[in-house]
Amino acid sequence: MALPLGISHVIFDLGQVLTLVDESVAVRVVSARTGRDEDEVNTAMFSPERKMPLESGFQTWREYSEMIRSELVLDMDDNEFRGVFTSVLTPYEPMFDIVRALAPRFKLGCCSNTSGAHWDEIRTSVPVTDLFGPKVLSFEVGSMKPDQRIYRDLINACAAEPGQIVFIDDNQKNTESAIATGIRALRFTTIKQLESDLHELGISLE
Repeated sequence: MALPLGISHVIFDLGQVLTLVDESVAVRVVSARTGRDEDEVNTAMFSPERKMPLESGFQTWREYSEMIRSELVLDMDDNEFRGVFTSVLTPYEPMFDIVRALAPRFKLGCCSNTSGAHWDEIRTSVPVTDLFGPKVLSFEVGSMKPDQRIYRDLINACAAEPGQIVFIDDNQKNTESAIATGIRALRFTTIKQLESDLHELGISLE
């Protein structure tokens, strides 16, 4: 059966698409343990300047963990801190049915700005990642959305033409950058909207 509009791949972002992310969960725990203001903890742990080296693969988990625990004088060992760090993730199970509905007809994958620690947690808590072929992860490829380099890595990983790839992401800058490379990008807001957007591409979830 011919695939809709020549589409061969459907690629998912992870955070806020397949798993919800609430960094305040970890911030509250660390703030309570250290007595430091939540804004200070949030800046130390999750500001772009702190996340980018980790998520782009230029900093190891151990380096990040030791830096944060030392700076905040946090009385946690590495394992406990890793558990707090990954507690920000909550699998978004309503999306799992969509992934499973697409699996028989399309090659599936993911493209995400993430760290090794979060990816390890997602692989365990989001079972539909077992259905993924191409996995383009910022900490492995050394580039991050919306930089177009990561989309070129995605195109190469899919071994497909850009127009054969549908990419689903919650961030408008990311979808705009993907579209600029020729990828068919959809901004995820709600499942209902995603179903409508897929339908416009000729993709039925029935």
